[in-house]
Amino acid sequence: MKFPSIVPPSMRKAALALAIVVAAATSFLAQPASCAPRPSGELMVDVLDVGQGDSILIRSPEGKTALIDAGPSKNVVSLLRQKGVTSIDLLVLTHHHSDHYGGMAEVIRAFKPRVFLATNSSHTTSSYLKLLQLVRDEGIKAIGPTEAVRKIGLGSVVLNVLPQPPDNTKEENDNSIGIRIDYGNFSALMTGDSESRSRSYWLRTCPNMVRDCTILKLAHHGSRNGTDAKWLDSVRPEQAVVSLGAGNDYGHPHPETLSLLDRKRIPLLRTDLAGTISIVSDGKTWDVTTSKRGRSAELTARPKAHPSTHDPKVAAVSRLLDLNTATEQQLMTIPGIGPTSARKVIAGRPYDSVDDLHKVRGLGAARIAELEPNVTVR
Repeated sequence: MKFPSIVPPSMRKAALALAIVVAAATSFLAQPASCAPRPSGELMVDVLDVGQGDSILIRSPEGKTALIDAGPSKNVVSLLRQKGVTSIDLLVLTHHHSDHYGGMAEVIRAFKPRVFLATNSSHTTSSYLKLLQLVRDEGIKAIGPTEAVRKIGLGSVVLNVLPQPPDNTKEENDNSIGIRIDYGNFSALMTGDSESRSRSYWLRTCPNMVRDCTILKLAHHGSRNGTDAKWLDSVRPEQAVVSLGAGNDYGHPHPETLSLLDRKRIPLLRTDLAGTISIVSDGKTWDVTTSKRGRSAELTARPKAHPSTHDPKVAAVSRLLDLNTATEQQLMTIPGIGPTSARKVIAGRPYDSVDDLHKVRGLGAARIAELEPNVTVR
């Protein structure tokens, strides 16, 4: 991990002592569990509600723990403790912006992570240098992405660290680390605040890593520069999630992003509306709950066949929304369905069949016609 030349020599020396980049695959398979094993072989991914920032907690069936980013402030520590976290195996900083590492120093002090993963981006600040010094002082092993996909074993879960794009000295967002999580037939793609340059790099250099993922965390908090049609056509997620603060000054998520997801029929869950988004998978199926709305979806993950043999009929069935569990926001991803119609659908629960929509008071024929091809009752 090189250190930027613009850093004062006294600070550069300290950071260079920290920079131990290991090219071989890193594995935690043989290490003791950091927390209690999850029941029935379940992977848990929590997109924590940290306001206008990112923090994603990953817990493997064996009790291994990884944290990708640490939000804009130290309140992430209390959220982690509420989840029962007592230590962290891998701490990832996707890029050098404070809304992704604002709470990281407190996380390091509270949970003593074993490994720290960050880039060698030339973008730096005094607060980031202090974080590096803390990593060094705590004796934490530091690693970085490589020119090829780097696999990190988190118990039976594999974190695929995408190849690091060439350093962008003008836009730090494009230096973000990308990680694909694989567990059986379930996968999730997290790419920090990546913009078009880095996404194009991954599409070109590791297309299989950014293809056919169950869950996509939208880059850059739902900004228009964090998602495009070509990206969605490759990833083809069954569910999108986004981390952002309510009433943020950036207008996130941008209308262009919401419109694009709507056209692609991709449901979206937002931390500003739903709170912490918790996804659990046994490697075959997956379920998602939210801290503000409770149970919101239960879908069967589509088979992870080679992309050329992907069956679009399977994907279409898996994306049908359950009338009895879909959230207002999910229902609003259906073209023609606004908040009023979505609330009427929710008020009409429970449903025994899709035909029961015709019994919902105030739900017109036109809205029912929009809903019927997109919903089911399980």
